[in-house]
Amino acid sequence: MIRRPPRALLALAIALFTTAAAAWGPDGHHTVGALADRLIAGTHAQAQVRALLGDLTLEQAAVWADCAKGVDPAKNYAYVSAGKYPECAIFETPDGEAEMVDFVKRNDTNCPRAPTDSPCHAQYHYTDEAIQRRRYHLGDVGTRDFDVVAAIAATIRVLQGQPAPAPFDIKDRREALLLLSHYVGDVAQPLHVGAVYLGPDGQVVDPQAGTFDPTTDTQGGNKVVTIRVATNHRSENLHATWDDIPEALHSNHVDAAWLALARAEPATRGDIQGWPAQWAGATLTQARLALQDLRFGPEQANQWTVPLTGRYDDAMAPVKKRQLTLAGARLARTLMAVWP
Repeated sequence: MIRRPPRALLALAIALFTTAAAAWGPDGHHTVGALADRLIAGTHAQAQVRALLGDLTLEQAAVWADCAKGVDPAKNYAYVSAGKYPECAIFETPDGEAEMVDFVKRNDTNCPRAPTDSPCHAQYHYTDEAIQRRRYHLGDVGTRDFDVVAAIAATIRVLQGQPAPAPFDIKDRREALLLLSHYVGDVAQPLHVGAVYLGPDGQVVDPQAGTFDPTTDTQGGNKVVTIRVATNHRSENLHATWDDIPEALHSNHVDAAWLALARAEPATRGDIQGWPAQWAGATLTQARLALQDLRFGPEQANQWTVPLTGRYDDAMAPVKKRQLTLAGARLARTLMAVWP
């Protein structure tokens, strides 16, 4: 049982509080989009975004890729989530639902997948690079040529007027922008990039040591149930714990000070097509700090458990703000690089 917060994560939290004056669920993605909306204000990029999205802001558009998961291939590609998620209501018109259905039909089975795997487009949102690795490298266990890194690169190509590389099927710049506004947020969420692989006794294993055992895959923490030390109650899974953000980080709290933090973030170097891998590598570092000191219980019913203290939650908050800030800045700078 954890008696104190992980040392590395607390150290990270302290560092983030003292530097630069200084997944996500829908709230986090809205915040990323809201930051980008303000950062591109008055630029050529803003004009291009408006030309593609009309009255839709990046803040609103940033959840579209998740809303499209409401299209069910098993029900003749019907959109079955109407009225379920408030953030998706703006897309729940005949034209809006048709747009999501069209995207899913083209990106359902276009990647290598078993019949029991998630639709291809649902796999565009994440990668599962092991925390033992020091950088993202395509070809490592958990990475794919249709993961979030590849997906971002594909959307950028389409925005630049090039066709999307296989296996992606992105029909036009509007669709690419809708996807990019979401994926840039995803690649900043630590557990959308870095993964812990666990053995039957809860021990951390290296998936690349010997022959990979798929039963060690925690699916980005989705198969790790959290137990709150204070109450001994099971709570949400570890991935969802990182997807959630406190109210103070919602988009209505984006102010001049927060925008200043985003503007102060260093620009990504090199060719724009190499940016997504760099972002994933940086996020992998955050995932390692978030996961390396946790103590996992034995596997039961294909799940593991991990005890979390309130201090762990406190330590997550500044990490989440920094990652959201980075994502907003990266989205804005990507658009301004595409449309200078």
